[in-house]
Amino acid sequence: MPTTSIGVALLGAGVFAKKEHLPAIKSCHLLSLKAIYSRSQTSAESLAAEAGGDVSAYFDSPAVPSKSLDDILQRDDIDAVIIAVAITAAPDLIKRALAAGKHVLSEKPIAPDVKTAKELMDYHQTSAKGVLWSVGENFRFWDPVHRAAGILKELGGDLVAFSVTAYSFTDAKNPFYHSDWRQKPNFQGGYLLDGGVHMIAVLRTLLAALGQSIENVSAHTTSIQPNLPPVDTVHAILRTNHERSGTYVSSVGMEVKRAGMEFEIVTDRGSVTYRPFKMEIVTRQKDPEGTWEEKSEHAPLMWGVKEEVAAFVEGIVAGKLDPRLSSAEALEDLRVVEAMLRSGEAQGVPVDISRGIFSLGLFSKP
Repeated sequence: MPTTSIGVALLGAGVFAKKEHLPAIKSCHLLSLKAIYSRSQTSAESLAAEAGGDVSAYFDSPAVPSKSLDDILQRDDIDAVIIAVAITAAPDLIKRALAAGKHVLSEKPIAPDVKTAKELMDYHQTSAKGVLWSVGENFRFWDPVHRAAGILKELGGDLVAFSVTAYSFTDAKNPFYHSDWRQKPNFQGGYLLDGGVHMIAVLRTLLAALGQSIENVSAHTTSIQPNLPPVDTVHAILRTNHERSGTYVSSVGMEVKRAGMEFEIVTDRGSVTYRPFKMEIVTRQKDPEGTWEEKSEHAPLMWGVKEEVAAFVEGIVAGKLDPRLSSAEALEDLRVVEAMLRSGEAQGVPVDISRGIFSLGLFSKP
């Protein structure tokens, strides 16, 4: 373990950076926050003041000598950066930070689309060797997710079916709603991409416990609320590599639906249902006499950002990336969400994720 702290800069001063990343940095004794960057002077200085200590503010607007992003990346006392900015702004910051030799933890999704994600991964592998690039996915750090996966392994059997439902009506009461890049997204899917990678990360973890992965998607997308562009609702059928199918339903546009999230995995030996916000995992299986029994256990609600940041720091110390932060995992999450969006655009035509093409051959993937 190092005797000195790791200097870090927080790139981004929005709601998530303020509510989650700043406390996570402060909670990690190995990190020393040196600077905060935002596009605007006001937001950078505001969060730097809240951080306290000797944290410096950097910004691009207005232009001030020695206060730009390039200046922050040239500081020798900053070893790593945590990037929490708009989805379309992140790729440029990631590349610039890697080029400057800084270890990077960037927020999910890995990129606005699969093409950009692959380009970033290629750049990292060819031009920034020895520098760690982690992609934050805090749901992958939820202990109950891995507990549910463990129960599935113990339960055994073959996958029969699965389902994901996630409803969270979004309006002006939601603090994230007021970000310009969310109100006027210039990237695919809007909230369905931004939040969708979370749900897919959990689903992929649970399916992997049974040796399954998502291979094919057919979906319909809808815009219910005009203030949640470009689409706010998706209904999809997902098929695995072992020819099992399940459903994925997610919406931020249905005011009448009660907010909630549920993951259910059914095998020929029973089922496991995880309800994060009800804080429960329900297992259904037969007892030795052949009677179906249902057992519920407490699943503490956690957000996972502190754990994510701690894992990033531990990776820097060890010189080895935590697999839960790998760009490869983040890319697979994005592949599934992008496939749903592309299928939705094509009125439900199936998308073969493994080959990156529309299965019926009616369209080719750009």
